[in-house]
Amino acid sequence: MSIAVLRTFISRWKQEHEALLSKRNKSAAKLPENNVTVSEVDDTLNDSDMNTEKSNEECEGRAEKSQDDTCTTSEEPVKTEGKVRGELKPPRVLEALSASGLRALRYAREVEGIGRVVALDNDKGAVEACQRNIKFNGSVACSKVESHLADARVYMLTNPKEFDVVDLDPYGSPSVFLDSAVQSVVDGGMLMCTATDMAVLCGGNGEVCYSKYGSYPLRGKYCHEMALRILLACIESHANRYKRYIVPVLSVQMDFYVRVFVRIYTSASAMKNTPLKLSYVYQCTGCDAFHLQPIGRTVSK
Repeated sequence: MSIAVLRTFISRWKQEHEALLSKRNKSAAKLPENNVTVSEVDDTLNDSDMNTEKSNEECEGRAEKSQDDTCTTSEEPVKTEGKVRGELKPPRVLEALSASGLRALRYAREVEGIGRVVALDNDKGAVEACQRNIKFNGSVACSKVESHLADARVYMLTNPKEFDVVDLDPYGSPSVFLDSAVQSVVDGGMLMCTATDMAVLCGGNGEVCYSKYGSYPLRGKYCHEMALRILLACIESHANRYKRYIVPVLSVQMDFYVRVFVRIYTSASAMKNTPLKLSYVYQCTGCDAFHLQPIGRTVSK
């Protein structure tokens, strides 16, 4: 599932980059026309001034200078086009809790167009096993995957906006990694996050859920969907602290865990719409009926 989502993300990433380049090229193509019109106006003004004030020889000298000026202005759009025509770098992936590195190796071998894959773990034995597995999988894995012994939280904090994709799959709750994870993802990048503490998210221990995720769950038929929404709200709250917000791509509840795929963007204005996404849940004690009360609403003036 993660590989399929990553493949789709890379193809979508390329489409967005091509659309951005075409938009910039169209705006850059308008610059030469504007420069030509400005130079023509300058030439006419200079000619009128020179006819009234100076001789024909000085006029010829001014004309040569104006031609040189038009040549220099015509070179500027070429430089801007060179800047626009930047190639898209392969996406960089961080697997923050890699263990033996199985998922990082699958990313490198099975996903086309992927760049560097960094596998982290805080256990020395796991890092050694990951390095052995990299050698076992040939030159492709050796050229793309690298393993490091480091604390994932410290590594992500010291590499802000460095990775296009960050994968979090801890044992239990990912809440302690979310603050650093939302900072290490580039603008428009993807965060893949897994939570395996379903007993907490589904209402087995509401106090623990509130301390970890900032939400108090209710027991009901919708408890698994609520677990997904609690995790999404927690990621959103961490992203809002840095003027960022999330766009969910895929959310899955399976067996004993939930896994979400979200894209992270930076926008101070869009971040203000976060209260519109959150609600209080009122659950009837006698039946399964419930009511949602939104935290915020938009008021047009």
